[in-house]
Amino acid sequence: MAGKRQVETRWGVNFWQLIADFADQGLTRFDTARAIGYHPQSFCDMLANNPTKDPFEPFIRATAYLRDTGETMGQALHRMAAEGRSWGYAARVIGYSEGHVLKRVAMARGIKVAMNSVHGRPRKRPTRIEARGPNVTDGWPTWEKIYAMKRPA
Repeated sequence: MAGKRQVETRWGVNFWQLIADFADQGLTRFDTARAIGYHPQSFCDMLANNPTKDPFEPFIRATAYLRDTGETMGQALHRMAAEGRSWGYAARVIGYSEGHVLKRVAMARGIKVAMNSVHGRPRKRPTRIEARGPNVTDGWPTWEKIYAMKRPA
């Protein structure tokens, strides 16, 4: 793996300026990593550790959310958990396709948060049956009464 100083010496340009030039030319993260002599995964890790210097289009949704709102994914998840939101809601806000995908990403990043397990917004359920309104089956015979009735001949 090449160091930043070695890359600057070889190319004669500031490291982050060189990365920005490659991004402007349309190279991907992986192509840029190979061009400067970095392993692609360690290069992506370095970009993730320096999100303000990352010139590439954000393919990691958490980075894009940070750029859009200034709030990290961990901060957003803790805020939404305090509001009683679900994983699905948080996924839609942050930009992931499904709640279970966001939950897996949060676990991989070490973010431990207890989100609401119901779908959609939190709802208050009636505590008593009478609060739900009249029952349409009031006054109907039970199955026992129906079975006890004699069948017509």
